[in-house]
Amino acid sequence: MNRFYLILEGKVELEMESSAREGALIPIRTLGPGDDLGWEWLFPPFEFHASARTVEPTKTISFYGTRLHQQCEEDHDWGYEIMKRIAAVTVQSFSVIQQKLMECDNAKDRI
Repeated sequence: MNRFYLILEGKVELEMESSAREGALIPIRTLGPGDDLGWEWLFPPFEFHASARTVEPTKTISFYGTRLHQQCEEDHDWGYEIMKRIAAVTVQSFSVIQQKLMECDNAKDRI
């Protein structure tokens, strides 16, 4: 993925493939206005590890990741601000993923 998106309007559902149920997608998080998507451009191997789909009409602004990466390298103060935002998003995403995994484990225990 070489694009970075800022969501202006609408909703985007992030989903990850379940290892327990082949082909099944597990909803991870719903993004909305003010959220961002696609920060993989900053970290090797520059791959997106989830699926994203709009769940209602959505407007975004997109940026080329390679250009943003270059700007981070050229202006370390600006790059640091970007990294702080991405770190906050990452921590929040991991927390949501952890919660979803616990829910899946609890569901398996009930079967």
